[in-house]
Amino acid sequence: MTFDRMLKFLLSCLLWISLLFTIQPNSAWAAEDVLDVYFFYSATCPHCMKQEPLMEYIDETYDEVRVLSYEVTQSPSIWEEFRREYDITNAAVPRTFIGDISFIGYTEEDGELEYNPVYRGYSGYRNQIIRAIEEEAHIDILLPEEQSQPSSGLPWYVFSLSGIYLVSYPFIRNRLQTAQKKRYWMGGFLALLILSLFTFVALTPDTIVRGFAQSLPFPLFVTTIALADGFNPCAFAVLIILLSLLTYTKSRRDMMAIGTTFIATSAVIYFVFIMLMISVGSVFIERYGSLFMWILGSVITIAGIINIKDYFFFKKSISLTLSDKQQATITKKAGSIVRDLQRSNRDRRLFFTALGGTVVLAVFVNLIELGCTAILPTVYMASLVQYCRGGLNGCGVSWTILYAGIYAIPLFAILANFIYSFKSSRVTEQQGRVLKLVGGLFMLFFGLVMIVKPQLLLLG
Repeated sequence: MTFDRMLKFLLSCLLWISLLFTIQPNSAWAAEDVLDVYFFYSATCPHCMKQEPLMEYIDETYDEVRVLSYEVTQSPSIWEEFRREYDITNAAVPRTFIGDISFIGYTEEDGELEYNPVYRGYSGYRNQIIRAIEEEAHIDILLPEEQSQPSSGLPWYVFSLSGIYLVSYPFIRNRLQTAQKKRYWMGGFLALLILSLFTFVALTPDTIVRGFAQSLPFPLFVTTIALADGFNPCAFAVLIILLSLLTYTKSRRDMMAIGTTFIATSAVIYFVFIMLMISVGSVFIERYGSLFMWILGSVITIAGIINIKDYFFFKKSISLTLSDKQQATITKKAGSIVRDLQRSNRDRRLFFTALGGTVVLAVFVNLIELGCTAILPTVYMASLVQYCRGGLNGCGVSWTILYAGIYAIPLFAILANFIYSFKSSRVTEQQGRVLKLVGGLFMLFFGLVMIVKPQLLLLG
């Protein structure tokens, strides 16, 4: 072989080698073909622990996917960088980033693709997380059979204890001779029924709870909460004190004017108070999510237990009701309004002075009875923030106006009864006990729901 031919042969070999290296995938190209999934978790988070095996299985089984896991307290800078990039203010975990979307939370049950505006991410149903990875990586993911969870039925059996309690009444009726013993039995039955209902909700799969909640019309929820809030012993007591004193004016017209002014002012104050609550609560719910809901639920649960206690031991120990001193102050201010009305025949300016005093009284009363009235609006606020995506908008204002209007309906009913009968009256102790029990049971149920199953408040 001549030198020229040898040279041509070597050059052709070099050309072929260079072409081979050109068309073979290098490491950078291969990296582009791998989907990076970012999984942020906390070592103390039970939902994170449930999701970790799934992410490890996908990472180890499929070469097309690389799962990058970060413990948020050990990698705070990376976690903050992702939150800034995706405009996420809430630090709740687990959080899974797949392509341009993120999932918040984790449950092994199947569900629809649902966006949660409070957490600015999609609900972490396992099937939706897997589907997002499949679509981004262009693969089919098959899970081991042992990971599949059989769907459980509804736990109706939890109501059996309430049924047994109710059926036992004919056998123990002879022992329930005193009013206090009857209260014990009735209060025990209602409390057991509420706890059974809560246990039923707690044991029901999340998908069913979400589906049920989203099938409920939001107006029904607002109406129910607002009416329950309107049957408030504190509000009833103050209005009845005022109207009872107004009977001494012997004027139904004055009673209607003063009563309407008092109720309307109370509704406006209530509206302003709830909107202030929403403005603060929406920020905390967005930033602290489930932790803030847990704190709210705990406060509402404690308030419910205190109100239920008042059914058995009225105004004993801690009580969310007006004290005797506060009632005396209110009675004194109401008496001043009545005296101005009685003298208004000689000086009509005193009638407007009485209206102004009524407005002041309504503001004063609503401020001092916040501990008695602020609990159920908190439940409403927690649901409204998620339904209206913040609440400080036209949606939140409209629903809160409706809430304040419905809240005033029982008060207007009391006013109508006084105008018709024109007789002095008062809230009896037994009526106060019943109102406390009903309100306390509402608070207990919703407080426990906010702690364990806040999904039930994702209505409409």
